[in-house]
Amino acid sequence: MDADSDLPVAAVAASANENEKKHVEELLDKASLVVDGFEAVVADSQYSSRRVRDCILEFGAKPVVPYMSNQARGEPVLRVDRFFRTSGSAGERRIYGLVRASVERVNSRLEFVGLGCLKLRGLRRVMVHVLLCIIVMLLVAVAALRLGRPWKAWSLVSFWW
Repeated sequence: MDADSDLPVAAVAASANENEKKHVEELLDKASLVVDGFEAVVADSQYSSRRVRDCILEFGAKPVVPYMSNQARGEPVLRVDRFFRTSGSAGERRIYGLVRASVERVNSRLEFVGLGCLKLRGLRRVMVHVLLCIIVMLLVAVAALRLGRPWKAWSLVSFWW
């Protein structure tokens, strides 16, 4: 998702038993088709690995991924504890906090349009459902802009009839 617009830009569906780190490159490839260059890529500590950070650097972006407690011990790196308190450089903490809040807002809107009650089986059907939910969010943003009310681009309720 794009943190400036609070809108999703790419999605990848995978089996629940697959590690999400395997799909980082595919997701960044898809996102790069929509967004012209990344300034920073923010992810949670689940994505903390050298391979993920190198992949983000290949796209010319700064990786803002918190290290796990067993990684980079004694170094002043970005970390998030179990109470969601961050430590590390002030710039990384600020970017991480802003983008994580934006991600949570997008997740909340996706739940509102039907992603919260997913009762489908099969990866293909799930991906179609996810993409339909994303399309609803994007259509609301387009409608708000075309109506001359850009402040309603993030308000799904204002278009609920």
